[in-house]
Amino acid sequence: MHAFVLRVLLLMVVGCGEDSLEWLQEEASDCPEQPVMRLGAAPSAAVVLNAYYLQEEAARDLRRGRTESPAVEETLAKASALGAWAVRTAGYNDAADKRGDSAIQVAPLRYDEVSLRGLDLVLTRASAHGVKLVLPLGNYWDAYGGTRRYVEWAGLPAPVEGDARFFTERAVIDHYKAHIARLLSRVNTFDGLRYGEHPAVLAWELLNEPRGKGLDVEGVAMRAWVDEVATVVKEFAPGHLVGTGEEGFEGGSSFRRNTASPFIDFASVHFYPEAYGVRRDDTARAGAHWFSEHATIARDLGKPLFIGEFALRNREGFSPDERRAMYRGWFRCAWRIGAGASGPWMFANDARPDEWDDFTFYYRDGTVPADPRNRYADLIVEAAALSGKR
Repeated sequence: MHAFVLRVLLLMVVGCGEDSLEWLQEEASDCPEQPVMRLGAAPSAAVVLNAYYLQEEAARDLRRGRTESPAVEETLAKASALGAWAVRTAGYNDAADKRGDSAIQVAPLRYDEVSLRGLDLVLTRASAHGVKLVLPLGNYWDAYGGTRRYVEWAGLPAPVEGDARFFTERAVIDHYKAHIARLLSRVNTFDGLRYGEHPAVLAWELLNEPRGKGLDVEGVAMRAWVDEVATVVKEFAPGHLVGTGEEGFEGGSSFRRNTASPFIDFASVHFYPEAYGVRRDDTARAGAHWFSEHATIARDLGKPLFIGEFALRNREGFSPDERRAMYRGWFRCAWRIGAGASGPWMFANDARPDEWDDFTFYYRDGTVPADPRNRYADLIVEAAALSGKR
């Protein structure tokens, strides 16, 4: 105990020195070695890059009369070049302010064909680049429509972000299920393949970051929703993996209860220590514990763990070297615990302004991955080279 306290004090004194960086990396990778649980055909501890914007960029380019999307081509080509196994990107767009631009569903079960063709293009080009896709089917948050949009469409009063009625109101649930059935039944206009059978898809997620605010604390209502909606995905995409897309919390949305669903193929966690209120000095070890503890629960249930998102803010809290040390340690932790895959947030194409997201990293044209302007691209290469070696 005294030795640990001394090390913490030294860390505070030496700041970004080499010893402190090694200590951060050691804390972040302080995970017990556990058996490998693979995510489908992916190698163990595969790297999945988050690039949520691909359908939006593709739809805008098609609407301009282009036959391809430079942003989609760049992102997928660079993901492949860095060794990423897959890209996690939005399989939804219900935003009212993007109607006529990139919104897919513009009214209940009414669709913009050009925007749908944008998603067609993403699927087709992912196959061409040899990159798989993880596709959330909706969003808990307001971005790109979210749960609030479905509650609005149902005509319910006073909809809010993360509206709990999305998970409990029969009209809303039935609408969401019908939308999923239609989407997965769509035949891609570029390659003639049905979404539910498309070889580019590694997995579908029921929702991005569903939370149980306003639901029963045990997570019974959320589990009922998971079972019902996942059954539809299984029916229309029988060859694809299905996950919840959750962050890993207990209380309202129960990680253990949801992962135990017979219709869910893998466990899902996210980790944003600054948003979750983790103390600065505890951050590295907190990430390691979050990953390893959830991997243990998932393994007990016979399922692999997908660390769908994790990130540290670029412009506050930690120095670039401290962030790099923790990212390197967390990738190592994912490998040690036998995670199915891990997905740092958020990989940007060169034209995407840095200030659009607090967590961007790049692989800029004309650079090598280790160029400091790319932030973490070389760490992706390292993690990708490590994956599959267990």
